[in-house]
Amino acid sequence: MTNRKPLGQLKLPVAASDGVRQQVPALDKHWITRDKPFSNYICMLSSYGSLKSGAALEEWQHIATSCLHDFEFLLHLSHHEFWSYMVYHKSAMGAVVTFLQRANPYYRVDTDAPSANDELINAKLLYGQLLNHVVRVIMRLLTEMESSTEWIEPEHHSSLLYTNYLISVPVLCDLVIAVGDADEQNFKVLEQIFKCVMQIQPNYMNDLKEGLAFYENAFLSMQIQVENEGCEGAGGGALLDSDADTPYDDVVLFALDCAYTLRLLIRLCPSLLAVCEQLKLVQSIANFYDLTIPMLYRNIFMINAKASSLRWLNEARQQFLNVVRSITKAQLNSRRGQELVELLQECLSAQTFVVDYQRLYPVEHDINVLLQSCPHIKHYKVDFVIAGYQKALSSCTSGVIADELVNSLNSDEESETVPQASAMPTVATIETGSKRDLDLETSAVLDVLPDLGMGFIRRVLARYDNSEQAIAAILDENLPPDLIHNDRQEVFIPADPQDKLQRQTGVRHFNVHDGDRYDVLTQDNPQCIIKQGKGLPGAPRNAEQLLDDKRDIGQLKQRYQQYALVEETPDEAGGAEYDDEYDDSYEAINDGQAPPVSLLRSKLQQASAASSAYEAQDASDDDRDNDDGPDSDQERDGNANSKRTDFCENPEVVRARYQQRQMAKYGQRAQHDVVGAPKGQGQSQQTTRNRGQKEAQKSSRANHNRKAGAAFKRSKGMMS
Repeated sequence: MTNRKPLGQLKLPVAASDGVRQQVPALDKHWITRDKPFSNYICMLSSYGSLKSGAALEEWQHIATSCLHDFEFLLHLSHHEFWSYMVYHKSAMGAVVTFLQRANPYYRVDTDAPSANDELINAKLLYGQLLNHVVRVIMRLLTEMESSTEWIEPEHHSSLLYTNYLISVPVLCDLVIAVGDADEQNFKVLEQIFKCVMQIQPNYMNDLKEGLAFYENAFLSMQIQVENEGCEGAGGGALLDSDADTPYDDVVLFALDCAYTLRLLIRLCPSLLAVCEQLKLVQSIANFYDLTIPMLYRNIFMINAKASSLRWLNEARQQFLNVVRSITKAQLNSRRGQELVELLQECLSAQTFVVDYQRLYPVEHDINVLLQSCPHIKHYKVDFVIAGYQKALSSCTSGVIADELVNSLNSDEESETVPQASAMPTVATIETGSKRDLDLETSAVLDVLPDLGMGFIRRVLARYDNSEQAIAAILDENLPPDLIHNDRQEVFIPADPQDKLQRQTGVRHFNVHDGDRYDVLTQDNPQCIIKQGKGLPGAPRNAEQLLDDKRDIGQLKQRYQQYALVEETPDEAGGAEYDDEYDDSYEAINDGQAPPVSLLRSKLQQASAASSAYEAQDASDDDRDNDDGPDSDQERDGNANSKRTDFCENPEVVRARYQQRQMAKYGQRAQHDVVGAPKGQGQSQQTTRNRGQKEAQKSSRANHNRKAGAAFKRSKGMMS
């Protein structure tokens, strides 16, 4: 070691073409003698859970063999040549990165079909050799001293790895997924790699912290892809790969990779737990678990109930729960009870997450341990958290997401008479299997899009949570691929409940009186009373009519009318026995006493009619007087004498005389109309004149005469 310099200072003698020897740095492009670029690992062994076979498998074996030779070439190079290739030959490190990006995740290697032939067995062995060589290349990159004569200074080594991106956070994440922790030996290798990386360059820890912040964007991206079902390549549209079962397989695999990567990173670097708490990663996981995963599960199930992505989605759920458990367990072990209670309390809004977490890791067990170590925690918060998690679990009857949907769809499909060709449930199935008010949501969609049929609308509503999302998807032409070409004028025909009951019971007749003489459905003239509305004919229809029954008063009306009978036969004197025309309304009114204002207003309109009537009577009396002569004078004297001897004066004459006096005193008051006709129809001249008068005289015709009041105050010296 003392006789050899480190790689950064070492220079090796090289003979030029002219025979002159020169000193060339050990880390230089001069040592790159290979003209052929390194092969890229293009194909994966398995795609969407299916194994390659036939010509595709032979192609993969050819590319994998070429990559294996390239990795062996790198491992057989000397120390300075290896570093020269890795630093200056971009395709060398590119081959390693490409393999890690396209390698099979460790949790999907053994999901192949049980019947494996010799070709598949050899392919698995070849893939294992490739992964082994890539791990050896990375381990050699992390080695500072290969021998006593071949070594690198720590500062130079750290700079080479970090500045040339030979080791980066994406490479570490891909390596974690490719190797995994299924085997304890593999996990030890990963643990050794991460330990060396953090020792060589501490900046990698900061990069890992920034990488964890990416998860929030990843959750948002997956949610957008699930909601945008009609977008090709974004959770919808045509299948990008013929091996995929549904358009959502890519989204599920991405979620699965994120879940496994996060769990392994936390296990390999426990210091990242504090970063997860700072980024509120648990809350992001809970929201993603509650909003996106159920929607993703439902969409996949409706397209293909036997898709492999449903199993992968359940694995992702399990891994996310393990991540949250790792964080809560770390808080529990460090006796940070307040932070743990607040974290569990913030997750209560995500009911789906709460149910699954409570089922796997009961909260009350952790709280009991926490109270022993942290007795100062407020008990009402602890009781609230325990009650919330237990109540959420007790109110949930299903153990797996969409179990209720599966059961309802299966039961309704059996009851349908006409089978549907598509994999989507029928409209009747959607109506009975959902707890939502689809009639109300259908009406809301029809208000905005009245040209659509109710059958098509109900199919669209079955794919979304509410009518707003359905309207947005229709307007944006962002419908699921299986609904794009459906008939938009489809009519909704609800299922007959009697037919369903008949299929279940086998009984056709539901009433023993069907078809008899009382059946209104089969008889034109049934021998019964056809009742319309509530109650029987003639009976009160409601409680108000029952309490307002006045029939007994009508029965007494005839009897009381007998008391009102008055004999109208004239007496011997020629006059009526009783005159009911007397009105004592004005009996208390003297000639000089003004009548009440209300009574005056009610009688003003009758004054003109009465006066005209009496004028006509006077004129007829004058004519009769002229015709009768002296006999008529004698009759008038007799009438005058009779009037003086009457018990009282005729009330009609008193009223007429009073009305004449009022008309002479007040006159006929005109009505001043200031309202006029509605706006835009024009106003009459009289209305305009009345408005002007009101505007001009309003100061003296309000509650008081303002001018007179002001003059009175000035006269009394009350105003200066």
